[in-house]
Amino acid sequence: MKIKPTAEDKLIAYYRYFSLSLTSLMYLLDQTGPSIIYKSLIIAILVMFAQTFSFCYRRLRSRPKTLVLAVSIEMVGIIALTLFTGGYESSFRLYVLNPVLIAAGSLSIYFGWSLLLSYISIFAVLCYFFINSANRNFLEIVFINGNLFLTLVLTVIIMQIVNRMKRQREESNARTKETMEHIKSLYHIVETSSQHDFMNIGQVITDYVVKLTKLDKALFWFAKKSGEPAPQSRQTGWQQEEEQFLFSELGKHEHEWRLQREPIFRNLPGLGDFLLMPVRMSTRFVGMIGLKLESTEGLEGRRWYIQQLIFLSELSANILERHELGVIENRLIITNEQNRIADEMHDSVSQSLFGIVYATHSLKESWKRMSDHELEEQIELIHDSATKVAKELRITIYSLSSKKSGGPTWLGMVRSHLKSLSRLNDVDIDLKITGDDFSLPYPYHKALFRIISEATGNAIRHGAASRVEVELSLKPTWIRLLICDNGVGFDTDLLWIESEDSVSGLGMKNMQYLTQSLGGDFQLSSNESTGTRIMISIPVGVAELKNA
Repeated sequence: MKIKPTAEDKLIAYYRYFSLSLTSLMYLLDQTGPSIIYKSLIIAILVMFAQTFSFCYRRLRSRPKTLVLAVSIEMVGIIALTLFTGGYESSFRLYVLNPVLIAAGSLSIYFGWSLLLSYISIFAVLCYFFINSANRNFLEIVFINGNLFLTLVLTVIIMQIVNRMKRQREESNARTKETMEHIKSLYHIVETSSQHDFMNIGQVITDYVVKLTKLDKALFWFAKKSGEPAPQSRQTGWQQEEEQFLFSELGKHEHEWRLQREPIFRNLPGLGDFLLMPVRMSTRFVGMIGLKLESTEGLEGRRWYIQQLIFLSELSANILERHELGVIENRLIITNEQNRIADEMHDSVSQSLFGIVYATHSLKESWKRMSDHELEEQIELIHDSATKVAKELRITIYSLSSKKSGGPTWLGMVRSHLKSLSRLNDVDIDLKITGDDFSLPYPYHKALFRIISEATGNAIRHGAASRVEVELSLKPTWIRLLICDNGVGFDTDLLWIESEDSVSGLGMKNMQYLTQSLGGDFQLSSNESTGTRIMISIPVGVAELKNA
């Protein structure tokens, strides 16, 4: 596989060839030593070695142990070259900066200094014992090469400072990129908040805590609401048999948690060290978000976790408040609609029915005294009134039914959304629907719309699909949804194991949570370059029984 050189690789390669050209020119112009042909042969060999080591360094930059060996081999070769071409008077003395730059810029600080000190020691000793025609002492040889040694020391210091700044910049860029990915995934969390079940909210938040902090275990403990049972607490990372003990221990301190407003560290007996953060809406205390700390975590790491839990606490409070406001809004909509229906029925139908009832009662009392003609006339009047009531009732029903009055239906909104998505992204979306959604309860409408929107959006954004097929079958007792695309696909095993590396991973979990909250089955199949297939089956009525 061809490895694309980085800017750092190019810079080091430029310096390598520049220094080799300069030192080789000085070596050729030197009147002493071997012949020009012999020198040219040495320079040709050096060029080949320079190309070899440049290629090796690019290949080995992600394998530090092997890179250490390669740098050490090049250093030994340069020492031999320097001694062979004149020792401390060699034109290739400064060529040693090449492995020094690699060691100081790409490897550990200890190896960089060890390599430099080893070179200075070995070079000085070998020059003293083998290339010392003027019979200088050891200190004189060190002093003669002082400028070289000082240059090497300054190079190591500067390169390590630059390397540290580079690492800090890379960490900052990675943190910024990670934060942006998390901000994008907030959409998925908000869309997961169900109007009829807190399970999705708590579970997705705990998964998100693990995703953000990179720790193994997180929890969302819900406190009891006044006059109502507590929503089901959720956790990520614990075994099922540990869950009950975990939440019972948290429940023992409920009074203390209600008084807390700042993050706290707490050791729970039998469970370990925890960082806990209260979640408060504007109207009440909701519960605690927490994560289990590793024993090796330092102070800086814990500060980072505190910042993330504060952020997630505020996010959770906003999501839950949005959930409750949505529930209240739906109740008000239903109440207003009930009042409107009652007013319409009272103003039209009930008045007419009262007239029929009164006429029938009068006829019952007086029919014996009436002639046949009067009786027939009275019955005809009652018949006309009943027909009028039936007509008014039919008009009222038609006005309330979006399906019959021509107003926007749920299936119409699904078609309109997919049509807009297709037009905006130049993607062919084929929608096939069998059955009728007229009697389908609201939670199913909401969940199905989110799943269809999420799946088609993922196929376009992450799968780069050019065609998406959506098949929706609506039956009185079952709903089946099939979504297929011809996108690039992905490895589904990596999705559930390493979902922190993919924004779409959280979207898939959201779809699974929504399906399971309605008692349904979620099946996902995909392979790289073969597209993605999502199959969902939901029994109608299970959600109502669950929340009854």
